[in-house]
Amino acid sequence: MNSRGVLAELRAVAWLRRRGYKIRYLRWRGGGGEIDLVAEEQGLTVFVEVKSSPRLGEGASRVDNKKTNHLRTAAEAYMQEHGLTECRFDILEESDAGFRVIKGAF
Repeated sequence: MNSRGVLAELRAVAWLRRRGYKIRYLRWRGGGGEIDLVAEEQGLTVFVEVKSSPRLGEGASRVDNKKTNHLRTAAEAYMQEHGLTECRFDILEESDAGFRVIKGAF
């Protein structure tokens, strides 16, 4: 991963924490994939894909079917490992305009 991506993830952690999320893992690996952030919001496990781009909307548009399939597979492994049955997938986009979260993105 490039340094811009790592820095975006670290800024995302701080942004989410200020909004009440508990961060469980940064860059969790399993099930043949990686999840940028595993968080918890109001007791619900949230898998967060962080995308950074200069313009709002460009980052989120890069989360295609191939990427969502990899994330779902990794999330299934995480959920099985931790005995979980419910979750949500969010995209957290960082742009020059700031952060935008898309809850339940896929």
